[in-house]
Amino acid sequence: MPTLKPAALISGAVAALLVLSGCSSTPEGDAKPDTAGESSTSALLPEAEGKTDYPLTLETPFGDTTLDERPDRIAIVTSATPDTDALLALGGTPVFAPSTIERNSWLDASLTDPIETIWDASPDVELPAEAVAASKPDLIVTLQALDTFDQKAFDQLSAIAPVLYAEVDSLSWQDLTQTLGDTIDLGDRAAEAVADTESVIERTREAHPEFEGKTATHVIAHSEKAGAFYASTPGSNTEQLFNELGFVLPEAAQSVAPGTKISDELMGMIDADFLLISTITEPEFFLDSPLLQSVPAVAEGRAVIDPAEEGTTTNNFAWGLNQQSVLSIPWLIERLAEMGSEALS
Repeated sequence: MPTLKPAALISGAVAALLVLSGCSSTPEGDAKPDTAGESSTSALLPEAEGKTDYPLTLETPFGDTTLDERPDRIAIVTSATPDTDALLALGGTPVFAPSTIERNSWLDASLTDPIETIWDASPDVELPAEAVAASKPDLIVTLQALDTFDQKAFDQLSAIAPVLYAEVDSLSWQDLTQTLGDTIDLGDRAAEAVADTESVIERTREAHPEFEGKTATHVIAHSEKAGAFYASTPGSNTEQLFNELGFVLPEAAQSVAPGTKISDELMGMIDADFLLISTITEPEFFLDSPLLQSVPAVAEGRAVIDPAEEGTTTNNFAWGLNQQSVLSIPWLIERLAEMGSEALS
């Protein structure tokens, strides 16, 4: 987790799994005309609140960097999207952001079009150090750093600009938003954004008392070669969102490990009061399976099929469940509540 001085320490946990196939990609550093140095602070960040003192030391396990003054040009260097969402929620605009934000259906184009450079992000992509440097950032944000982030990556990035780092899975969406806000002197705005999203969660749950104590499961079906997977494993982001609505995991799912492939023998454990099946590519082998059809949730009409976006290999809702952020959750929880109502009606 990042350590800020003198800003407050913040902790938590969030998962950012890149489990779905991409809808599109762009060449590394697909930059718009270079405007580095031409943008005013007001164009990229709201007015400072005067609550954060600079210089500000950013501590990481790999070494410390220092923000001598409030940053202006922010580069997001992670394939996950909660970092970008958080900055946009604070009214900021990154100069460098991952192409995976193209999957974020909750983002309006008016928020993403001004981003100067969209880099080709994927879990196995090499660190785009040259492209990061070309964007001329004065802060590099990687609060959902990939597992491959190491000393070499830190050395490369810290030679370009101060690095705000957190290990993947170490921050909740609330803490991620607040950490970024405190770093760029928008701590009050971050607290307001978090409170607004938590209010949406609370209102949605109150609107659906029928969900309380009902069981729910989420399955992602890929092609026959790739298989179908149990997505709402204990501790997952999906389980957390189910819980926010009042749902619980079935007893049979309490010991399911992340990444569990649904074999014929395990088909019975996906049964629940609400079964959500997200499809990616060629899921017919799974959907048409007699074994699936015999699962009570399917046989009794309590299963909801959420297909991939038409003409693509991406399921934006399933993607979003693993990219929960201050901006994505209102969109996600509204759709999830609609699906839950459909299953229980």
